[in-house]
This record gives sequence, structure tokens and C-alpha cells, in this order.
Amino acid sequence: MKLVRRIAGMTLALALVVISVVGSTSIKAEAKAAKTAKATTTAAAAPSVVVASALIQGGNVVVTSQGTVASDDGMYHLVASEVYEVAPQGADVAQVAISGADTFTIPLAKGTGNSMLYKKFTVCVMSGGALKPVSNSMYITNPEACATLKPARMDNGKKGVLPELLKSVADLNQPATLGAKQVNLNIPLSKLGNLAGYDYSVMKYNKLGMQVNVIILGDVNAPLNYLNPYSYDGIGAHNYYGLNASNADGAKALQDAAAFLAKHYAGTGHGQVDNFIIGNEVNAWWLWNYMNCGSNDAFMQEYAKAFRIMYNGIKSENANANVYTCIDHQWARAEASYYISGKEFLTKLNSIIKGEGNVDWRVAIHPYNAPLYAPRAWELSKNVAHNQNTPYVTVANVDVLTDFLATPDMLSSTGAVRTVKMSEVGYVSHEGEQLQAASLVYAYLVAENNQYIDGLVVTREVDHPEELAQGLSYGMCNMDGSHKMGFSFYQNAGSPDIIAQASAAAGVDLTTLITPR
Repeated sequence: MKLVRRIAGMTLALALVVISVVGSTSIKAEAKAAKTAKATTTAAAAPSVVVASALIQGGNVVVTSQGTVASDDGMYHLVASEVYEVAPQGADVAQVAISGADTFTIPLAKGTGNSMLYKKFTVCVMSGGALKPVSNSMYITNPEACATLKPARMDNGKKGVLPELLKSVADLNQPATLGAKQVNLNIPLSKLGNLAGYDYSVMKYNKLGMQVNVIILGDVNAPLNYLNPYSYDGIGAHNYYGLNASNADGAKALQDAAAFLAKHYAGTGHGQVDNFIIGNEVNAWWLWNYMNCGSNDAFMQEYAKAFRIMYNGIKSENANANVYTCIDHQWARAEASYYISGKEFLTKLNSIIKGEGNVDWRVAIHPYNAPLYAPRAWELSKNVAHNQNTPYVTVANVDVLTDFLATPDMLSSTGAVRTVKMSEVGYVSHEGEQLQAASLVYAYLVAENNQYIDGLVVTREVDHPEELAQGLSYGMCNMDGSHKMGFSFYQNAGSPDIIAQASAAAGVDLTTLITPR
């Protein structure tokens, strides 16, 4: 999302003052608690008992553990904690006599006040009159097992576009003319109470044979409990904000939002959304997922907690939905004042998720050219190279990302390579429509020749005035609706004749520059 907006105004300024005064005590308390929990976890010895699995089986959650530790009462106690708690905080939900290979069975109770859907489970023992954790903590790793909705996915093709929603343009149904099979829609959390416009769009694109990807965003107008306390000092000064899984109000709000959106858009009358992207360019935290956590590790913990809630909430309602994190095109660029490199972000997220129960999360990337206004998608340079130390990942070297995800440590819970959606990428036309057209064809060829890429969503259908002011003429149509050359080239990107014309414009046979995967 390269359109940078600065949000200002007297109302927001006054709100920020109120938040700063009223909220400062609670923010400091929560931050202190988080640091204490982190210190406790770091200082703890390696667990003597291993929680091997936490799985939904029928109407129950079955947790298995291995290992033996002495207990004052000869029993293991299973503690179910919220995402913001550290065992032994939580509820003692089951007890078994110690055997070394133990199984706990507890009711799932989905949809009730006793629901286990979002809990993490830790084996504890009674020691000196108090519960003491002796194992790792694990979340349920198959939330889809309790979903009642399993709509057939609309995986009809990789070609996609960010559609123009202005009615005069939207009514032209140009994405269908382009042959697009995917579109993106942004849903800020402030809009949850008024989805009529989104319902119309989702159903419209579904009827045209298109899969809908939704990006869930913590916007400035969202109720404050959705937003992470670490973001409060910047309310009004950034584009989007980190989601709040750091306290009871925030966790419950996210649980309800995730479950509601997944159920609402599971093809039951409001249209079908197959893919949910949690946040926008999250690693570029200063602009797009603001949380002033003080360190990358703390930031990643906060994001991972919120992501886990969103994942479980979505999959527990629509078993066939896919859930993505989102990074920008900065890969191994070692500068951390306003972003976390994509490689570091995915490495840390993977470590946290695997450590607490691996699931099938996926990756959305925005592989724009570097710099953004460079017109040739196929160009390599010292900043765009086919190796893991490349500063940037663009379409020209997106194999760097898919190769990284194919390494053993990064595989999904099923042992599969996590798929990648190039969910936002565009090319400027200011140096000539031929170069833009050739770049669109090249991007299409890259996507079609990489089995791990599940979508290419081009930004955008029509030029946007604020982007134009920044020199970013991404639209395949001009603002007056007239088509640029890129429109017909993208429409027919698989045609040998169009590929030949694009190669002529590029001055090189584009098919020779593809790195198949």
C-alpha cells in the first residue's frame, strides 16, 4: 500500500492528548507486565515436559504431553491461558495422574464463556502449595476442525487486480474484461458495523468468477480496544496500527471480529472471501502497523499474538480460508529505525508460531520495484539479486522468497511450502506505456512459472491522484477511464504474440529471464 496519507486535524490532536493523559498509566503497566513475562520466560530452564499436541477432536480439545516431573500431589495440571497471560496464569482445566505420556481431554465449548478455542495450554505441577509450569505452551493447531462452513475455494487463476470502487468505473466491470480471477478489498476494523458496501462488492466479484482477498486493518477510527496500547502514542500520525492482543478487551474484540468476518463472508448470503491478510506491510511498522514496542522482538510477540487470534477465529468458521501475514519488498536490508527486514520478520514469526503450535499461515508480499518509480520489472542490480542477502525482493527475484519458504525450518504444519500471494505490485507508465505493459506481462509470466505463488494482484485498475502526485502512475487506465497499453497487454498476458511484443519493448526475450520454481 504505497499511497501515503498523513492523518491530521484538531479532533485527532485532542484525542491524542486525552489518550496520552488517561491511558499512560495503563500503557506503562501493560508494558511492564509484558517485559516481566518476557524476562520470566527467558530466565526459565528448558521445559522438562513437552506438550506434543493440542487438537480439536469432536467437541473436545485433546492435549498430549510427554515427560515426567515430580509433583506434590502426583498430578499434572493443565492450565489454559489467554494469549496475553503466562502460565501459571489462567485456569486449571484438567488434571491427570503423572505417567510420562499423558492425555488431557477438555470440552472445546466453542462460542461460550468457557471456550478453549483461543487458549494456550501448559502442563503445571503443584510445588510448595502453588502451580509451577514445567512444559512449553501450545495453542490448538487445527481450529478448522470445528468449522461448520467449508465453501469450495474459488481458485480460478492467479491473475488479479486492485479494482477501482468509484461507481462510474466499477460499473464497467473491467476486471472481468482483463480476465482477472482475484481482487483485493481493504476492510478497516472501524467498518465492521457497516459492511453493506463490502457485501455488494464481494458478491459482485464472486458472480464474475473472481476470488476475493480481504486485508484486515487497524485504522485510526477503529474502537480503541482493537488497537495495541503500544500504538497509542502515535494515534493520528500513522496510516494503520497494530492489533491488540495484549489485554482481555483487545483479545475478545479480535476474536469476535475474526469469527464474524469469516462467517459473514463464507458464502452464506454476503459473498465469499477465500483469503484474509492480517495487516498491510506489517514489517514496515512505522507507517503501516504502528506499535512503538521498543524492540523488534517485542513487536513480533505482539503481532504474533494478534495473528494467532485472527488465524484461529477465521479458520474455526471457514475451514477452507487461507490466512496470510504481509510484508513489503525490503528483504535483507539491515536498517531498523522504521521497519523490520522481511527476512527477519518471517524468521521471527515462524519461530514464535512453531514454538507454540505450527499452523498453515501464508505470506503476502508487495514486490514493487526498487526504487518504486523504476519502470522495468525484470531489472536486477546490487539491490535486487538472486540471493538471500539481497536488500529487496521484487518480481524479478521473488524466487528468493519462495526458496526461503522452501527451507525445512519454514515449512507449514503439513510439511508443505507456504504459498505466496503477490498481493500488491504495480508499474509506472511515466517513462512510456510500453515499459509498463512489458512489466505487467513479465510479472504475469513470473507468477505463472512459480508453483508457490498463488496470486498476482496488480495495483491498480485506474491511476490514483495522490499516487500520481508522487510520480507513481500505476494505473492500467488513466483517470479519465481511457486504457493505457498495459490494459490490453495484461488482458492477454499469456498470448505468444503479446509476450513477443512485450519482449520487443523490453529489448530482451522476457521468457529467458524467468526463474521457474
